[in-house]
Amino acid sequence: MCGKFSTIDAMAPAVGASKEFFMPATSPSSSPAGTVLVLGGRGRFGLAAVQAFARDGWHVLAQMRPGAQAPAAESNVQWLAQAMDTPQAIAALVARVREAGGAAVVVHALNPTRHTRPAWEREARPLLQGGMAVAQALGATLMLPGNVYNFGQQMPAVLVEGAPQHPTVAMGRIRHEMEALLEAATQRG
Repeated sequence: MCGKFSTIDAMAPAVGASKEFFMPATSPSSSPAGTVLVLGGRGRFGLAAVQAFARDGWHVLAQMRPGAQAPAAESNVQWLAQAMDTPQAIAALVARVREAGGAAVVVHALNPTRHTRPAWEREARPLLQGGMAVAQALGATLMLPGNVYNFGQQMPAVLVEGAPQHPTVAMGRIRHEMEALLEAATQRG
């Protein structure tokens, strides 16, 4: 799917990004190398990413849902209780990250509130689009961890780049669409 996405169109002006997301990012020298923003830092993968980046000496900004309790963390981890569900919330997160000095990398570890098909259908794409808007507004590289849903029941024993994707469940189809959003944005530059 190519073209604009209504969720991004609504979010882009709020975070100070163009509506054509993933326009050329700022040069690496204008981004604070060594700072990473982990979206969904309290989740299973997100917390592992926070810990790994912190251990490797990165300054970590870890976003979590409001009301969540920040775990004990290294001194180079700063927890940000901030929603990601509206353009205004995303703009507020971008402002907070900029106040903290920005980030060169954004790790998308956000998950829907429940691990159900309706929650994924309702929340997964908008969460990714929000993460894309944050990364673009910050001029950061966006990292999306992979999973196996999109390969389906006939998944090969060894996954390699370019392995065929034939999702057989709703979450796989959604994940496949999410990756297509990222691919289209990458192709546009």
